[in-house]
Amino acid sequence: MKLYLVRHARAIPRAEWEGEDLLRPLSERGRSESEALLDLMLADPPTRIVSAPSLRCQQTVEPVAVATDLDVVADERLGEGESTERALELLPTDDTGPVLFCSHADVIEGLLQVLELAEPERGQRIPVKKGSVWVLEGSGYTPSRASYLEPVRRSKRGRRVRYSEREVATPRPVRAGVLDMGSTSFTLLIADSTPAGEIRPVVSERVMLRLGAVVASGGSIPQDAFARAVRVAHELRAVAEQEKTQRFLPVATAALREADNGRELAAAISEALGEPIRILSGEEEARVIFRAFQARLALGERQVLGLDLGGGSLELAAGRGANVDAEVTLPLGAVRLHGKLVKSDPMRPEEAAAIRTRVREALAPQRGRLVRPAPEIAVAAGGTARSLARLVVEQRDHRAQLAEGVVLSGEQLASLVSQLETSSHAERLRMRGIRRRRADLLPTGALVLQTVSEELGLDGFTVCDWGLREGILLNDLVRDRRLDS
Repeated sequence: MKLYLVRHARAIPRAEWEGEDLLRPLSERGRSESEALLDLMLADPPTRIVSAPSLRCQQTVEPVAVATDLDVVADERLGEGESTERALELLPTDDTGPVLFCSHADVIEGLLQVLELAEPERGQRIPVKKGSVWVLEGSGYTPSRASYLEPVRRSKRGRRVRYSEREVATPRPVRAGVLDMGSTSFTLLIADSTPAGEIRPVVSERVMLRLGAVVASGGSIPQDAFARAVRVAHELRAVAEQEKTQRFLPVATAALREADNGRELAAAISEALGEPIRILSGEEEARVIFRAFQARLALGERQVLGLDLGGGSLELAAGRGANVDAEVTLPLGAVRLHGKLVKSDPMRPEEAAAIRTRVREALAPQRGRLVRPAPEIAVAAGGTARSLARLVVEQRDHRAQLAEGVVLSGEQLASLVSQLETSSHAERLRMRGIRRRRADLLPTGALVLQTVSEELGLDGFTVCDWGLREGILLNDLVRDRRLDS
């Protein structure tokens, strides 16, 4: 998204205006600033213009409106003295192009403070000079970075105005580490996170443990796997300390949630880390992942079905905007099903059929909750989804960023499943885009995703590179805001 926050240009002084303040027009200098605003925006013009009701605000954006053939929509929520909460209602929830808001200093300051994109320097206020522009940008529908431009004259005598960028104080990012103890692997993500929801990865380390397969076969984690899990968690904590993390967030999912001795392992890991770990319920996991999808992709107010296929479980959540209407966790993880149902390489047709049957039986009671109303977009995360997207991208011989949302259609998914379920492990290792650590599990995971797509009436998925770990970071930022308020 991109949002221009413009303070109205200079108006005739109050002392020189006898009429209603709402109708006070721009001065000659203000009209020059208004024309300069058009020059500033020619490279990336707005697709929508919203203004406070005051004449000086509407006149400020008039040259831009004329040049772009757009109407100026007057909205009282941008009016002087209005609450920040009301102004926030106007933030764009899709990414159809830049949006221009023209308002007053108090409203703009309030938005910048709530979004935590700027902070006042000691003893001063956030700069919002008349005619100035704050440019807010981000990859989802929440802006994550901002720049500030002020109008200045080219010379003391000249009337021509130009814009100059000025450095301003912005909130410092927090370095946090999320230790995700899942059914397939223990993964550490260290990232610098800003209060506005921008996440900049610093370090990512993964150790494959496959606890989900052990739990599925015996119910308890054996002593050797138990000891290794404690050791790996401690080693990853050391990495976080080396990277000077300010906050460490250890969480566990299906394997520790379901193992007979999962609580015992959690206690041992907590002791090794020096702090308690949080075992997420399946519903919590689904909500956290749904939040990550909304923050990463410009989903707006569309009805969304989000899913994350992990090693031990499949998490699904349905909702619109920030609201989750249904969340479901099912024992359909790739590690779990592979360990229980697949004994051959390549898998036999009856093994593939057994996986499909297991998925259909588990999904059937939940179908109504997840697809009523029908989703307008389905988003998938997790190692299997990312691996399949990578296969599609690399086999086409071009690069794409998962952050942009690679679309994996139903037809592509069916083609990949047909290719993977009949291939041996050695053959998969030779496929372009296959990573060694997922070569054995990928056919099972692909079958799960294809069956989910068919059973829920979806035409594939948009694959997102954010999931549980990023969602945990986002929730931590929200918690900080509440504690500070």
